[in-house]
Amino acid sequence: MSHVFTNQVLADVATNSEEAPETTLDTLVIRSDAYRTTATKTALDPEKTPMSYSRIEQETLQQRQADSVASALRYEPGVSSESRGTVGIFDEYTLRGFKNYSNFYDGMRLPYDGTWNLMPQVDAYATEAVEVLKGPASSLYGYNEPGGMVNQIAKTPKNIPENEIRLRAGTNNLKEIAIDSTGPINDTTNYRMVALAREKDGQMQTTEEKRVLINPSIEYKPSKNISVLANLYYQDDPHQIPSTPLPSVGTVYKASYGKLDADAYAGDKWNDFSKKVFMPSETINWKINDLLTFKHTLRYTDADAQQKNTYHQGFSEGSDSKLIRTAYTTDEKMTNWATDNQLAYSLITDNTSHNLLLGVDYQKTDSTAKYADAMYNGIPIIDLSDPDYDLFSKTALSLTSYQRTDDIEQSQFGVYLQDEMQWNKLTVVAGLRHDDYKSTTKTTATGSDTKTTVNEANQTSGRLSALYQLDNGFAPYVSYAQSFQPLLGVNYITGEAFKPTTANQVEVGIKYNSPDKATKATLSAYDITRKNDKVTAIDWTKQTQTGETTSKGFEISADHRFNDWLNVGVGYGYVDAEITKDEFNPQLVGNTPQQIAKHNATLWASMKPNAKTAVQVGVRHIAGMQIDRENSDTLPSVTLVDLAGSYQINPMFDVGLTVSNLFDKTYVGSCYDRNNCWMGAERQASVSLTAKF
Repeated sequence: MSHVFTNQVLADVATNSEEAPETTLDTLVIRSDAYRTTATKTALDPEKTPMSYSRIEQETLQQRQADSVASALRYEPGVSSESRGTVGIFDEYTLRGFKNYSNFYDGMRLPYDGTWNLMPQVDAYATEAVEVLKGPASSLYGYNEPGGMVNQIAKTPKNIPENEIRLRAGTNNLKEIAIDSTGPINDTTNYRMVALAREKDGQMQTTEEKRVLINPSIEYKPSKNISVLANLYYQDDPHQIPSTPLPSVGTVYKASYGKLDADAYAGDKWNDFSKKVFMPSETINWKINDLLTFKHTLRYTDADAQQKNTYHQGFSEGSDSKLIRTAYTTDEKMTNWATDNQLAYSLITDNTSHNLLLGVDYQKTDSTAKYADAMYNGIPIIDLSDPDYDLFSKTALSLTSYQRTDDIEQSQFGVYLQDEMQWNKLTVVAGLRHDDYKSTTKTTATGSDTKTTVNEANQTSGRLSALYQLDNGFAPYVSYAQSFQPLLGVNYITGEAFKPTTANQVEVGIKYNSPDKATKATLSAYDITRKNDKVTAIDWTKQTQTGETTSKGFEISADHRFNDWLNVGVGYGYVDAEITKDEFNPQLVGNTPQQIAKHNATLWASMKPNAKTAVQVGVRHIAGMQIDRENSDTLPSVTLVDLAGSYQINPMFDVGLTVSNLFDKTYVGSCYDRNNCWMGAERQASVSLTAKF
C-alpha cells in the first residue's frame, strides 16, 4: 500500500571580525537567553549533554549547497540522506537505521498524516541552523521514529542591523535571488525579513523546480524579561520533482542498450508536483523571576499539494527497455494547530542544581487525500532506450479504474517532566512523558463502502542519561531512551486497529574537548530495538503487527583546528540494522532493511589562506546499501567530492562557488526493490554574489 499511495515517500548571532595585524579572531556565537537546544529543551551546554547531538550552522549549510534538510545531513555520521537524490517533494533520510520523513521546526513537528505525500518543508535559507538529535526522543517530543529527529531553527530578528542580498546561478539553469534583512524598528521592536525565489531544471529530464518563500518576523521586547515573537512562513512550490522510480535493469545492471544516464526518467511531461505551505506562529518567552521562566509557542499550518505521477510493474515480455506504466494523481489538503508550553524552574543548593522542566503540548491535524489511478489501463509504455516524454498528450488518460478518498483526523496531547541535575562534574537528565494520540480515518474507495478506522496510542516514554566530565577533557556518558510511533490501519487477522510501534535504545559514548578548544570529538555506540512492526504478505492488503527490527552501530566524529587557517572534521557511522521478526516472511529474518547505508565516512576540510579567501573540500563515502529487503544484492559503493570557496571583494561584496559531486559520478542512490530505484544526485555547481550592508 505504501508504494502505491506514497510512492516512498537563537538566536542572535554576533561575529567578532575586528582584525589585528597578526591575530585572527574566532567567530563568536552568542545565543539569547531564550535559546533552548533540541536535545533537552534547555540551554544545557552540548559538551555536557549526555546524548548524541549536533548543530549545523547556516554558514555551513551555504558552503555545502544545502537547499534541503536531506542535503544538509550529508556529513552526519549514521545518517543515510538523499537516497532519492532526484526527488524534491519531501526530506527523506534514515537516522541510525530508521526512516524519517517528518522534520521539526523550532521544536514542534511539521505535520504529516503518516500515509500520503503532503509534507511541509522549510527551506534551508530560512533556517538559522539544523540540529540533529540521535536516538529516541519521545520523552520530550511525543511520537517519533527511534533513530532520532531533525529540528530546523528559524531565523529570528536581531537588534543589530544586518542586510544581505544574494544572487546565485548554476547548473541545470539555476537562478536564485535571496534577501535576509534584520534590525531594530525602535527600542523595543526588532524585525527580520527573509525571502527567496529559485528556479532550476530538475535532474530527471523534462522536470523542473520552482520555489518562492516569504518569511517575515517581528520580536517585541517591552522589558528585559518578556519577549513576543510573531513569525510568518509562506512557501509556494509550483513545480517540484515527484518520486518517479526507475527499474534496476538499466540503472544498477546493464540492459541491452547499456546503462542509463543520471538524468534518466520513467515519467512524462504530464508528471508534476506542486505544494503551498502557510505557517503563522507566535512565541512568548517570560522570565518570571530569577528561578522561573515560561515559554509558549502556538503555530497554525495550512498546506495543500497536487501530484501527477507514474509508477510501473516492470518490462513488457521479452524486453528490458519497454516499461509498463500506470498514471495516478493525488490531491491533498491539511490544516494543523500545534502548541507547546514550558515552565522551567531552577533550584540551586550548595552542591546540586536542578533545572526542572514541565511541559504540555497539543496538536490537531485535519487532512484530506484524494487518489485516482488508471491501474495500467490505457497508459502508454515508455522505451527507456529511446524515451518519448510526451506520450500522455497523445493518449486520453482515464484515472477512474481505482479512486479513493481519505479523511484523516489526528490529535496528540502530551505532558512531560524533565529534571536536569548537576552535581559538580556529573550531569544527569531524567525525563518522563505521557501521550494520548488518536487518529480517525474515513476511507471511501472504488467498489467498497465507507470504512472508518480508529488508531489510538496511550503511551508513556522515558529517558535517563548521565555524563561525567573528567579533568583531562574527556566526558563519558550513558543513556537509555524510549520512543513510540503510531501506525495507521487494521490487523487483517484480528480486525483490531494497529497499536503503535515501541522502541528503546541503550547508548554509551565519550566526548572530548581539548583545553585549548582546538579539538572536539565524540564516540558513541548504540543498540535500538523496535517492536510491533507492521508486516505484509504478498497480498499487501494483508497486514499484521508481529515484526521487529534492531539496529546496532557506532559513530565517530572529530574536529581539529590545526592552526589559524586549517580546520579538519572527520566522521564515520556504522549501522547494522536487521529484521529480527517477520510473521509472513520468515526468510527475511536476519536481513538488512533496504535504503540504509551500512558505512558512511566523511571528511570536511576548511582552509583560510588569507583574510579574504576561504576554501572547503569535502569527501563522502557511502557503502553497504541493500537493493531490496531480500538482500539479493548490494548497491555499488560510491565516493563523492564536494568543493566550496569564497572570496571577499571588499567589505560589502563577496563571491562564492559551491560544487557537489565534483567529478559528476553517476550512481544509484537507493532501491526500494528491483523495480524501484532512484539515481543519486548529479554534479551541481553554483556561483553566488552576496552583498552585505
